[in-house]
Amino acid sequence: MKEMEKDNIRPIEREFTAKEVQAVLRMLTGDAEKIGLALLNYYARTDLVTPNGRTKQRGRARYSYADVVLLSWLFKMKREGLPVNRFRRGIAYLRKRLPKLYSHPKDMMLLTDGKQLFLKHRVTDRDDIAEVLTGPRAGQYVWAYSIGTLIEEVDRVIEQVKRAA
Repeated sequence: MKEMEKDNIRPIEREFTAKEVQAVLRMLTGDAEKIGLALLNYYARTDLVTPNGRTKQRGRARYSYADVVLLSWLFKMKREGLPVNRFRRGIAYLRKRLPKLYSHPKDMMLLTDGKQLFLKHRVTDRDDIAEVLTGPRAGQYVWAYSIGTLIEEVDRVIEQVKRAA
Protein backbone atom coordinates (compact mmCIF):
# COMPACT_ATOMS: atom_id res chain seq x y z
CA MET A 1 0.00 0.00 0.00
CA LYS A 2 2.80 2.46 0.85
CA GLU A 3 4.42 1.78 -2.50
CA MET A 4 1.13 2.56 -4.24
CA GLU A 5 0.81 5.83 -2.28
CA LYS A 6 4.40 6.73 -3.17
CA ASP A 7 3.59 6.42 -6.87
CA ASN A 8 0.80 9.00 -6.53
CA ILE A 9 3.01 11.66 -4.92
CA ARG A 10 3.77 14.62 -7.17
CA PRO A 11 7.50 15.23 -7.66
CA ILE A 12 7.38 18.51 -5.69
CA GLU A 13 6.21 16.57 -2.63
CA ARG A 14 8.81 13.78 -2.89
CA GLU A 15 12.04 13.55 -0.98
CA PHE A 16 15.21 11.95 -2.28
CA THR A 17 18.25 10.14 -0.92
CA ALA A 18 21.70 11.35 -1.91
CA LYS A 19 22.05 8.33 -4.23
CA GLU A 20 18.76 9.21 -5.98
CA VAL A 21 19.90 12.82 -6.37
CA GLN A 22 23.20 11.59 -7.75
CA ALA A 23 21.36 9.43 -10.33
CA VAL A 24 19.12 12.34 -11.37
CA LEU A 25 22.07 14.72 -11.76
CA ARG A 26 24.14 12.21 -13.69
CA MET A 27 21.26 11.58 -16.07
CA LEU A 28 20.64 15.33 -16.51
CA THR A 29 24.28 16.04 -17.28
CA GLY A 30 24.74 12.95 -19.42
CA ASP A 31 27.62 11.95 -17.14
CA ALA A 32 29.53 14.95 -18.53
CA GLU A 33 30.62 15.85 -15.01
CA LYS A 34 31.70 13.54 -12.25
CA ILE A 35 28.98 13.85 -9.62
CA GLY A 36 29.87 11.83 -6.60
CA LEU A 37 28.35 11.57 -3.17
CA ALA A 38 31.44 13.34 -1.80
CA LEU A 39 30.63 16.39 -3.96
CA LEU A 40 27.02 16.45 -2.74
CA ASN A 41 28.29 16.15 0.84
CA TYR A 42 30.73 19.02 0.22
CA TYR A 43 27.93 21.22 -1.12
CA ALA A 44 25.87 20.37 1.97
CA ARG A 45 28.77 21.03 4.40
CA THR A 46 29.51 24.40 2.80
CA ASP A 47 25.80 25.36 2.84
CA LEU A 48 25.60 25.59 -0.93
CA VAL A 49 22.70 23.15 -1.25
CA THR A 50 21.85 21.34 1.95
CA PRO A 51 19.29 18.53 2.14
CA ASN A 52 16.08 20.17 3.37
CA GLY A 53 13.77 17.16 3.41
CA ARG A 54 11.58 16.56 6.45
CA THR A 55 12.40 12.86 6.66
CA LYS A 56 15.69 11.14 7.32
CA GLN A 57 17.34 8.00 6.06
CA ARG A 58 20.11 6.48 8.16
CA GLY A 59 20.21 9.64 10.27
CA ARG A 60 20.68 11.97 7.30
CA ALA A 61 18.12 14.40 5.97
CA ARG A 62 16.75 13.62 2.55
CA TYR A 63 16.83 16.12 -0.29
CA SER A 64 13.62 17.97 -1.08
CA TYR A 65 12.38 18.48 -4.63
CA ALA A 66 13.56 22.11 -4.39
CA ASP A 67 17.05 20.84 -3.53
CA VAL A 68 17.07 18.63 -6.65
CA VAL A 69 15.98 21.55 -8.87
CA LEU A 70 18.62 23.82 -7.28
CA LEU A 71 21.36 21.23 -7.82
CA SER A 72 20.21 20.70 -11.41
CA TRP A 73 20.33 24.44 -12.00
CA LEU A 74 23.76 24.63 -10.35
CA PHE A 75 25.21 22.01 -12.69
CA LYS A 76 23.69 23.73 -15.73
CA MET A 77 25.14 27.07 -14.64
CA LYS A 78 28.54 25.48 -13.97
CA ARG A 79 28.51 24.04 -17.47
CA GLU A 80 27.88 27.58 -18.79
CA GLY A 81 30.85 28.91 -16.86
CA LEU A 82 29.22 30.58 -13.84
CA PRO A 83 31.45 30.19 -10.78
CA VAL A 84 29.85 28.09 -8.07
CA ASN A 85 30.34 30.78 -5.43
CA ARG A 86 28.23 33.22 -7.43
CA PHE A 87 25.46 30.65 -7.47
CA ARG A 88 25.20 30.90 -3.68
CA ARG A 89 23.55 34.30 -4.00
CA GLY A 90 20.57 32.95 -5.90
CA ILE A 91 19.74 29.96 -3.75
CA ALA A 92 17.51 31.62 -1.16
CA TYR A 93 15.78 33.63 -3.88
CA LEU A 94 14.88 30.59 -5.95
CA ARG A 95 14.06 28.34 -2.99
CA LYS A 96 11.53 30.90 -1.73
CA ARG A 97 9.84 31.13 -5.11
CA LEU A 98 9.93 27.46 -6.15
CA PRO A 99 6.33 26.60 -5.13
CA LYS A 100 5.01 29.38 -7.40
CA LEU A 101 7.40 28.35 -10.15
CA TYR A 102 6.30 24.75 -9.96
CA SER A 103 2.62 25.63 -10.37
CA HIS A 104 3.24 27.77 -13.50
CA PRO A 105 6.77 27.09 -14.73
CA LYS A 106 6.36 27.27 -18.49
CA ASP A 107 6.46 31.06 -18.79
CA MET A 108 9.04 31.84 -16.12
CA MET A 109 12.53 33.00 -17.03
CA LEU A 110 15.49 33.11 -14.72
CA LEU A 111 18.10 35.73 -15.62
CA THR A 112 21.39 36.50 -13.95
CA ASP A 113 24.35 38.72 -14.70
CA GLY A 114 26.39 36.85 -12.11
CA LYS A 115 25.61 39.46 -9.46
CA GLN A 116 21.85 39.78 -9.45
CA LEU A 117 19.16 37.20 -10.08
CA PHE A 118 15.86 38.01 -11.72
CA LEU A 119 12.78 35.83 -12.01
CA LYS A 120 10.49 37.15 -14.72
CA HIS A 121 7.38 36.03 -16.57
CA ARG A 122 8.33 35.89 -20.24
CA VAL A 123 5.10 37.56 -21.38
CA THR A 124 3.99 39.99 -18.67
CA ASP A 125 7.56 41.00 -17.75
CA ARG A 126 9.00 41.10 -21.25
CA ASP A 127 9.91 44.81 -20.92
CA ASP A 128 11.83 44.02 -17.71
CA ILE A 129 13.60 41.16 -19.48
CA ALA A 130 14.55 43.48 -22.33
CA GLU A 131 15.89 45.97 -19.76
CA VAL A 132 18.06 43.30 -18.16
CA LEU A 133 19.38 42.22 -21.57
CA THR A 134 19.84 45.66 -23.18
CA GLY A 135 19.88 48.14 -20.28
CA PRO A 136 22.81 49.94 -18.66
CA ARG A 137 24.78 46.72 -18.25
CA ALA A 138 24.44 45.77 -21.93
CA GLY A 139 27.51 43.97 -23.17
CA GLN A 140 27.94 42.12 -19.89
CA TYR A 141 27.32 38.40 -19.76
CA VAL A 142 23.72 37.64 -18.92
CA TRP A 143 22.45 34.09 -18.50
CA ALA A 144 18.80 33.55 -19.31
CA TYR A 145 17.12 30.23 -18.58
CA SER A 146 13.62 29.04 -19.01
CA ILE A 147 13.14 27.64 -15.53
CA GLY A 148 10.03 25.83 -16.73
CA THR A 149 12.12 23.81 -19.13
CA LEU A 150 14.50 22.88 -16.32
CA ILE A 151 11.62 21.84 -14.04
CA GLU A 152 10.07 19.73 -16.80
CA GLU A 153 13.43 18.11 -17.52
CA VAL A 154 14.00 17.36 -13.82
CA ASP A 155 10.50 15.82 -13.56
CA ARG A 156 11.15 13.64 -16.62
CA VAL A 157 14.47 12.40 -15.25
CA ILE A 158 12.98 11.74 -11.80
CA GLU A 159 10.38 9.51 -13.47
CA GLN A 160 13.09 7.66 -15.44
CA VAL A 161 15.17 7.10 -12.31
CA LYS A 162 12.08 5.95 -10.40
CA ARG A 163 11.19 3.43 -13.13
CA ALA A 164 14.79 2.15 -13.27
CA ALA A 165 14.87 1.55 -9.50
